[in-house]
Amino acid sequence: MKITMQNNYVLTFLLLLPTLTHPHNDAIAVATINVGVTPAGLALTCNNRTAYVANNNNYGIGGEDSVSVLDLKHNLLKQTITDISFDQPYTVTINNAGTRAYVTNSNSTTITIINTANNQVLGTINGFDGPSGMVITPNCRYAYVNNYGAGSQSGMTNTVRVVDLNTNTIVGQPIVVGQAPAALAMSPDGRFVYVINYVDGNPGTGTMSIIQTSNNAVIDTIPGFSGPFGIAITPNGKYAFVTNFGSNNFAPFGTTVSVVNLRTHEIVDTIEVGIQPSGIAISDDGRYAYVTNYNTLYADGQNFTGLTAGQGTVSIIDIKKRKVIAPTIAVGQSPDAIALSSNGKYAYVTNYTSNTVSVIKLDE
Repeated sequence: MKITMQNNYVLTFLLLLPTLTHPHNDAIAVATINVGVTPAGLALTCNNRTAYVANNNNYGIGGEDSVSVLDLKHNLLKQTITDISFDQPYTVTINNAGTRAYVTNSNSTTITIINTANNQVLGTINGFDGPSGMVITPNCRYAYVNNYGAGSQSGMTNTVRVVDLNTNTIVGQPIVVGQAPAALAMSPDGRFVYVINYVDGNPGTGTMSIIQTSNNAVIDTIPGFSGPFGIAITPNGKYAFVTNFGSNNFAPFGTTVSVVNLRTHEIVDTIEVGIQPSGIAISDDGRYAYVTNYNTLYADGQNFTGLTAGQGTVSIIDIKKRKVIAPTIAVGQSPDAIALSSNGKYAYVTNYTSNTVSVIKLDE
């Protein structure tokens, strides 16, 4: 899967007054790291020292399908990993032990396994169809992978596969979900996997499939999303926050995040953010959600020409109040995925068009 590409002084003063004591008042992008071509997903090691970035290479440049390894202490590119198995790498998932990084190859049938001790490719897991996301069970025994569809079948498939990570093989039968499963997340206790299905990107057509991991059965389907693209679960497992990106043709585009009650299986709130909300991450204390706003549109909306990236931003949602709070943080162009350090001090954003990663210091 891939994304195809002055204020009045008095008013300003009044708006600033209530935010002076806000814990995020000084949140700002403090560094920019050059990575590879069209970076998409990223993941951090649990010690916050290293990040792995999947460079999707949407332009098809020879030899540019790669994974960037970042030194987060110095905010520098440490290494670029290339391998014949990479084919539009899209997401990176790191196991709990921090010993393996799994890279989904969105234009193929494989997931590439990287040994994080030496950043060598150990091999691949085969049998997928345009894998675009992966989650690992708390006991690290199994993984769930969503198949978005590759090549001419992009956005046309509807399955999730289960992987035995001891043998690195697919087990069981395909789990049938909705069309174009774009992303997935696991409940903190490992009992459920929540799969958001992009379908066709039109308003209200997207769905969420709920998989019960004890028997890998889909127990419910929640309707009402609009091109759902990213999902994050609150630490208490009670709510899911889902970004409504909109159409992959960039018209109509979305501007909201849906809040899902995971007990009643219904959308209970809708929060306005920026244009084309894409990635989302929730702080470990469950207080805030951070949303990247892709903000990339066609100059000529009728003929879909002149794809132009506007100012990329990150919105902060107060989860308890379910509203966006100040500040809105400027990042690079076409911000896609976002990941938070485990100590809550930094956020890292891949900028798809800018070929960079923005480092945000969170003043909590």
